[in-house]
Amino acid sequence: MTVWEAGFSGADWGLFMIAALITLLIHVDGHLWNDIMDQKTDRREKSKETGRDRPLLLGWATVDEYKKISRGIIFLVMVLALYLTTQRLLMPLLLAIGLFFGYGYNHPRIALAYKPFTEYSIFPWLVVGVTVTVVYAATTHFSLLAALLSLLHGLTATCFVVSMMRRDSISDRLGGKKTSSVLYPGLPHSTIYGIVTLLVAVLMLYPLARVLGNTNLAVILVLTTVFVAVINTAIGMRIDRLCTRALNTPFPEFEARANRLMLQQAAFTVVNAVAVSLILLVAGGMV
Repeated sequence: MTVWEAGFSGADWGLFMIAALITLLIHVDGHLWNDIMDQKTDRREKSKETGRDRPLLLGWATVDEYKKISRGIIFLVMVLALYLTTQRLLMPLLLAIGLFFGYGYNHPRIALAYKPFTEYSIFPWLVVGVTVTVVYAATTHFSLLAALLSLLHGLTATCFVVSMMRRDSISDRLGGKKTSSVLYPGLPHSTIYGIVTLLVAVLMLYPLARVLGNTNLAVILVLTTVFVAVINTAIGMRIDRLCTRALNTPFPEFEARANRLMLQQAAFTVVNAVAVSLILLVAGGMV
């Protein structure tokens, strides 16, 4: 997006890297608080089957140590954000949005991760916020193209987040979470979100064509997203079937099998991001 908006020479790559580092630090700190918040749930989770280590539960770190690391991260974020603000006056607004997404979902005092349908709504806009922020830092532009394409990618990425919630629905219920999959286990959440992504991708064709000024390029970008969304929907259907089976019969392999399918969705999401980036670079004559 940055190269498309300003070209290689027109972008401030130093500010781009600072903005990207800030978003990474907030993401890392969010995970620290998520681990603190989820201790009760994680004790019931099949971490071995899903390939996740839990430092707090394994004794590798303590909550106090996590909080000390968090304070250090926040201090660094504030210093970097203060410098960015001297160059980009609207950066505090974007930072506030990022902090809302990061801590609203992961901090135990707010705990949106424990509420239904937050994974549906938060993660696509998180991707939009991150993308618009780094493009603004590098170019001074609030890019509509960046917002549209990152929304498509955010929806694609959220397919595997919804599947992750399906995978964790049993341990989440035991841990007291009230996620969508816990409250409404009969709904095929992964399938539904894949279909939503498909529909939004198709509806995005007209605004993309207007912004790009190139209908053929817009069609290619939409078809790329649709292709990945179809695959993610098919995988999501399999995860939904596994979840239904696990809810009705003993199924000790559920988490491991659902995790493998979810990782396939994550891989296709990366493929989608790389493909869209390459298409824009080639179409813009930058490679």
